Amino acid sequence: MRFEFPHIAALVLAFILTLVVRVRGVTEHFYLLGDQIRDWGIALRPFSDLPLVGPPTHVRGYTIGPAFYWILWAIRVTLGPWFDNLPHAGGIGQAVLQSVADTFLLFAVWRRTQSVWAALAVIVLVATASFDLALSALVWNPVMGSTLAKIATACVFLDWHRRSTRHAVLTAVAAWGAVHAYTGAAFVTLGVFVTALLDPLVRGERALVRRNLLVLAAVVVLLQLPYLVHQMRTGFRESAMGAVTGSIGRIATGSAPPQLATSVAGYVHALDVIQVAPVTVAFTPLVVVLCGVIVSVRYRRDTVVLMTVLLPQVAAIVGYGLFLGALDAYYYLSLMPAAVLTVVLAAPPVPSAPSSGQIPQLGAIALLAAAVAIVPMRLRHATVFFRLPVYQALIDGSRRIATLRQPMRAIRTEFALPPTGDPEFAYLILGGRLDRQSPWIGVITPTGEVKYRRIESAERQ
Repeated sequence: MRFEFPHIAALVLAFILTLVVRVRGVTEHFYLLGDQIRDWGIALRPFSDLPLVGPPTHVRGYTIGPAFYWILWAIRVTLGPWFDNLPHAGGIGQAVLQSVADTFLLFAVWRRTQSVWAALAVIVLVATASFDLALSALVWNPVMGSTLAKIATACVFLDWHRRSTRHAVLTAVAAWGAVHAYTGAAFVTLGVFVTALLDPLVRGERALVRRNLLVLAAVVVLLQLPYLVHQMRTGFRESAMGAVTGSIGRIATGSAPPQLATSVAGYVHALDVIQVAPVTVAFTPLVVVLCGVIVSVRYRRDTVVLMTVLLPQVAAIVGYGLFLGALDAYYYLSLMPAAVLTVVLAAPPVPSAPSSGQIPQLGAIALLAAAVAIVPMRLRHATVFFRLPVYQALIDGSRRIATLRQPMRAIRTEFALPPTGDPEFAYLILGGRLDRQSPWIGVITPTGEVKYRRIESAERQ
């Protein structure tokens, strides 16, 4: 398949359109909560001051490597100056990476299936999912993990694990970097790693198996060196995955049973929340299971499809069945491209071609038409959550106060911020200074105007 100007134009258009829908209005409603304040504040530091591990998790511990902070720091350095280093620059940067990943996946599916319709159906369904769309322009490590997992999947679809050592290394870095960013991406990484070893093995290419094994081992070891240094500095007192290992330990000792039914229900719920909403499909799990059976038969000789499309979903159900905590929908964010690929690749093939292994055409066209038809509904639904409507007022007011060059005792707002919000964060980024002995307090109104209150010396004391 030779890619010429029309193909390149289609890829460029896909990047532009997916980026536009992701960043529209981000400067007005960026979701600035505690996690975003913490992580963007870290990205504002010099590279040498970045943590050697990833963000803390809400179930104790932290992700096992610093790739998320490395990438976020690179975004801050390249895009930050264009946006006064304000936190929505990080959201725009993550949206750019998401659109790069979508375009790369479009290219990969197109090349592998030889069907532009199948590739477009996958990308429209993945990129316009309202839940994913609402999160895409956000400084948040699960989004970064999903992005890197998507890139790793595209690498395998392009057979990079079979090409040069450099291509194999890049594939492994993307896959393991996804785990660094968010632990829930491990199931996609598992599929990529298994493919890199099993695909050449079934072809009898033992030299390639050995090379890939060495590449995977070397990449994992090198990327885990920062974690090792962190553990040495802390005396190995901090467990990165305490909640996970605790759950597995309880199951292994028989004090608690596996939660496979809960895991299945969690995955079905995630499909509905992330991929299907706002459309209501009562038989979503039956559709996915049926399509999985079709794909497993149709592509039974295609190790890449089986291991990168079906294995991650099965592994996630088993893996989360060994986790005894509550399961949130975003845990499965990185699995949505695999779920969509399952449905698209199961679509009916062209009538004149053999059914076994044949790339779908008519079914993919129908899926693409249906996906495009619901895009407006999905775009509207994406505007109802994961937004902070007062963000622009907070930025405008902070900018006005900072330009005075007058140190403030505090910054307050006339509107409510989330419990984890910080009204002074943007003010400090914009060059403002806080002096707890200053007589002045800046109060930002819902329109972005500022009222100044003077506190007398007796009150200050």
